[in-house]
Parts: sequence; structure tokens; C-alpha cells
Amino acid sequence: IWSHWMQSNLHPLDPPHAWRIARGSSSDASFCRTLARLQIRTAVDLRRAGRCDGAKGTIDFKTLGIEYHNLHLRSSDLPHPEPLLKFSQLLDAAPRPLLLYCKRGKDKTGFGSALYRHLVRRVPLDVAWQQLRWIPFGHRPAKHRGPHRFRLLLQEQQPTDLLQWIQHDYPGIFQRGVDRGEIRPVLAS
Repeated sequence: IWSHWMQSNLHPLDPPHAWRIARGSSSDASFCRTLARLQIRTAVDLRRAGRCDGAKGTIDFKTLGIEYHNLHLRSSDLPHPEPLLKFSQLLDAAPRPLLLYCKRGKDKTGFGSALYRHLVRRVPLDVAWQQLRWIPFGHRPAKHRGPHRFRLLLQEQQPTDLLQWIQHDYPGIFQRGVDRGEIRPVLAS
């Protein structure tokens, strides 16, 4: 039962406006049925460019009437500023219902879900970060410290406008971390 449940890891994020799911090992046909059942209009694939559905080209999102975006939200370390900013800006403009997903739907998807809850729903940060729990989502903080390091930065910096902070302050903070050797600057590609 646990294996079956974690395979899809489908959870409402802000029903009927937003959902989160694991792309996992489900077939393209099964994933397309889920997209249709949830009436998804925007799919945000949070995996690296080489591993995403866009690179595989096996799902024709355009024909399905779905706006597709691949924005790698790295979870093993702090995310690169460019995809983080694009993701944050997309949350406001994307047609709904919206689907956030990665391979297992727990680490990158949990991070994206926490940001969604905080930026869009205006949920307090400590409540939004509940999207990164082991139960029911399966998040493993030991291997995926990036979201937690990001939250610590937010607690330290206390930005009044998170989107503005991501756009103007975070790139410099990220670059200083790279220069000091504290952050490995892995891009989505």
C-alpha cells in the first residue's frame, strides 16, 4: 500500500486550483489520464532539463491544451536564482489548475509547494513549509537540505516582499555562497 501510494504521491495543494504529484514510473498514458482528470491547464516539471518530460518529448502538452514549463528547483542545495525567480513569477500568471511535479513528488515538489502556499495563498512560512514533511509526502531532509537552507535564509533576512527579495537580493546571496565554496552552482541543464 505504501509503495502504491508513494508512486503517485498525488495531493491537493490548493484545490481545485493547484495539485502536486510524483511523475515517477507512471506511464505517459497514465500521467495524461491524471492531467485530464484534474483538468490541468499548467504543468510545472521541477526536474533537471535532461530528465524532464519536455526533453523526452513523449507527451504533447500543447495538443492536450496544457501550458508546460520546466523549471529545475534543486533540492540538494540552494536553488539557482534564475529558475527560482521564473518559478515564483509563474505562480501568479499560470492558468489554473496548476500541477507541480518531479520524479517522486516529495523534495523538489515539496519545495515548490511550500513556495506556492507562501507566495500565492499567503500562508505563513512555518505553515507553508509543512509541504516538506515525511508524512504524508515522503520528504527526506537529510539528502535534500536546499529547501531548509532557503528557509533559514528567509528567517535570517526576513524579507517583507519575498518575490522582490528573490529578484533583487537572492542572486547576490547565492553568488557570495558560490564564491565562498558553500554552494555548488548546478544549473538545470
